[in-house]
Amino acid sequence: MVDEKKEFETWEEVINKFLTDKSLSDEEKYLKEAIKGVSTLCEKNGFHGKDYIKKFFSTKKEKDQLAIDFQRMRFNKILKFRKVISEFDFDKFEADYEVKYETLLIKYKPCRWISDAAINASSVSFATHVIKLTHSKIDSSSLYDKIDSFKPDFLTTSILREKSIDGAVSGNQFAPIFQFLELELNGNKLATEFAAESTEVLEPFASNDKEVVTWNNGFKKALSNEQLSTHFLAKQVYFPINSDESSYHLLCHIKSSSLAHAIFEGVFDPTQKDIRALREKSKYSPCATTLYPQKSRISVTASNHSNASQLNGKRGGKLHLFSTQPPIWENQSKPPIYKKSLFDENFFYQNMKEDINYLRDFLLRFNRIDLSIKNPERRKWIDRWLANIIDEFLFFVGNIQNLSAGWTVAEDIKLKPAHQYLLDPYRKGTEFQSARKGTDWQAVICDDFAHWVNRRLIGQDKQFTPQSEHRRMWVSLLEQPLREHSEMLDAELKFQA
Repeated sequence: MVDEKKEFETWEEVINKFLTDKSLSDEEKYLKEAIKGVSTLCEKNGFHGKDYIKKFFSTKKEKDQLAIDFQRMRFNKILKFRKVISEFDFDKFEADYEVKYETLLIKYKPCRWISDAAINASSVSFATHVIKLTHSKIDSSSLYDKIDSFKPDFLTTSILREKSIDGAVSGNQFAPIFQFLELELNGNKLATEFAAESTEVLEPFASNDKEVVTWNNGFKKALSNEQLSTHFLAKQVYFPINSDESSYHLLCHIKSSSLAHAIFEGVFDPTQKDIRALREKSKYSPCATTLYPQKSRISVTASNHSNASQLNGKRGGKLHLFSTQPPIWENQSKPPIYKKSLFDENFFYQNMKEDINYLRDFLLRFNRIDLSIKNPERRKWIDRWLANIIDEFLFFVGNIQNLSAGWTVAEDIKLKPAHQYLLDPYRKGTEFQSARKGTDWQAVICDDFAHWVNRRLIGQDKQFTPQSEHRRMWVSLLEQPLREHSEMLDAELKFQA
C-alpha cells in the first residue's frame, strides 16, 4: 500500500523522510537496471522456452504497490531461476546488490549526507534569473531578483505576484542539495532557517556544536552570491553612457526562469487540458478555452534539462515564444443586401480554405462515405475540420449581426427571409420578430450550409462527388452550434425587451 501523506511536526522528521526517500529511490533505480540486464539475457535466449519466465518480466506493478517493494519482490523471484538460467552469475548478482544496499545506507546516513551537502552547497543557488539558460557551459553567477517595483507597461519578473524560485546548480549531481533546502514544514522552507544568524535545525544530526556551525555556514553559501561574475559565453552589450564613449555600462542579458515558468504554467494549465479535451469531443464546458496561436519554442538544453536548473527540468528544457506580429488587416463586413444567399459571399471562404482542402483530400481517399465515418479515428478528423469551418462561419455571422440593426428593411433586398432572420436578429418590428420566432429558419440555414460545403468539396477538377450522406452529415454537425448560437441571441433579445 502507498504511504499516506503524513503531517510532520519537526524538521528532524522531515529531513529523515527526505533522506529515506532518496535512498529508496536510488535502490529502486539500481534494481530496475540490474533486473533489466537479466531480462535482456533471457530475451536473447528465447526465455529458455519457459512462458512463466517471459510472463514474469512483463509483469507490471500493482496500482497500490510501492515501486521499491515491487522491485525487491522481482529481485527475490529472479533468484529462484538459478537452475533454469545457468549462464547467468546469480552469486555476483546477489552480492552486488548487498554491496549497493550497504553503500546507500552509508551515503544517506543523516550525519554523512548533511556534511557532504554542506561542503557542496556553494554549487547551488536560489535564483530568478539563471545564467545556464543562455548556455549550459556557463558556470558564473545566477541572480535573485528581489525588486518589488514594476511598470505595468512592461512584462518583468517583478510583476509576478508569486514567483517560482529556481534552483541553479553547477551540475545535476548537486540537485538533491537544492531539493533539501526546498523542504517545507508548516509552510516554511528549510532554506529560510539558514538565512538567520544561527539555527539549531540540524542539531539532532550533529555530534557536537562545532559541526552544527560548520553545516550552517556551508548552507548559507547557497543563499547568496559572494562574488558576482559574468562569462565569455554570456550575452553582453556595451552601452555607452557618455558622448565621448569613454564610459559605458556592460549589460548582461540573463533569462528569467521565474517568468519563463509562469508562462509555462499558463500554457500547460491542467484545467485547460481537460477543457480542450472536451472541445475536441464537441462536448460542453462552462469554462472558456485558451489558445496560443503561432506559438514557438526554443530548446535551451540537450537531454539532461535539470543540469541547467530545477525548473528548466520541469519545463523539459523549453522556452516558449509568442507571436508579436501586428494584426492582419481585415475588410469591414458589409450586409449582403444584394445577395440571394449569405453563402454567395466569397471573402469568408478564404479563412476556411485550408480546412476544406484537408477535408476534401481526406474524403477522396475513400470510395464510400461509410468507410470514413464508421472508424472513430477517421470520423474524429472529419468532425474536427467541420468544427473549424463552422467556427469561421459563425464568426462571419457574428460580424454581420453586430452591424446596425434593421439593414434588411431595404426595399430592394434580395436575401432570402431565413438568412435575414439569422443575420439581422436585432431588427425591430413585431411582424419581423414574429416571423423569425415562428419559422424554422435554422433548418434552411443548415441545408444551405451543407450544399455550400459540398460545392466547395467538388472542386475545379470535380474529382469528388458528394452523396446524400455527406449533406446529412454537414447538416447534423451545424445543427447544435447554430441552435446554441440562436439561443444566446434569443436570451439577449429577451433581456433587452
